Amino acid sequence: MSNINLNLVSEPLMLDAFCLHHRDTPNVGDLASTPHDYFDFGNSKLAAFGSKIPPTKRLIMGGGLTWNACVRNALNKAQNAKHTVIWGVGISRAGVKSDEFKEMQKACSLISSRCYGQERRGARYVPCASAMSEHFDTAPAPTREVVMFSHSGYSDTIRRVEGVPEISNINVSLKDAIHFIASGETVVTSSYHGTFWALLLGRRVICVPFSRKFRFFKEPPSMATPDDWPEYIGKANRVSGGLDEARSLNRAFYDDVMNL
Repeated sequence: MSNINLNLVSEPLMLDAFCLHHRDTPNVGDLASTPHDYFDFGNSKLAAFGSKIPPTKRLIMGGGLTWNACVRNALNKAQNAKHTVIWGVGISRAGVKSDEFKEMQKACSLISSRCYGQERRGARYVPCASAMSEHFDTAPAPTREVVMFSHSGYSDTIRRVEGVPEISNINVSLKDAIHFIASGETVVTSSYHGTFWALLLGRRVICVPFSRKFRFFKEPPSMATPDDWPEYIGKANRVSGGLDEARSLNRAFYDDVMNL
């Protein structure tokens, strides 16, 4: 009769990746920002911030404006992760200069931000992973002079112009959001992701900002006030090649993550 120690407890299975993301929201931009939706991380799981972190080779957090949640998890809850990765998160200039950021550099294997121009302080530039969506590849050609993609919480004071179609960033599918934005020659928006997606699509972009986060695009849109934005119709900034670059940067970061 063989000797079997029934008291042995098997080691928990380690995941290849455990991804944390801002999931409890109707905001299409936040929901579309996780790299887990676009890349193969092997044996992986996706969960909302606040979830217990299981044994995993890579803890991947982002994207979106989730820096504070990333900090809390990386510094207090990541004991079961071999490597901690921050992917395309919004980080302010004050954030990258803080003692907290220095702690995160010690705690994380890789840190990237959707905010351009902070590389010298250790935040690698990687645009939002939503650039990888297949819906950009099927987006229609423009059929309207102007469309408005509004942020549900920050658009009440924006001047409306008769005949300009509008949808908001709440309770809309990613496909419908991208295709609606693509339908306009010019896009007016108070949404961060609305601005980002319109730039990727090469449309003229009129941004009506409500915070400093809109200042960190590599190729900035035209900035307007809630009242004067119609003055920019047909004249607003547009970007060429933005989609290809955003995808290239995300793919390169993915390769580095998988090499950990």
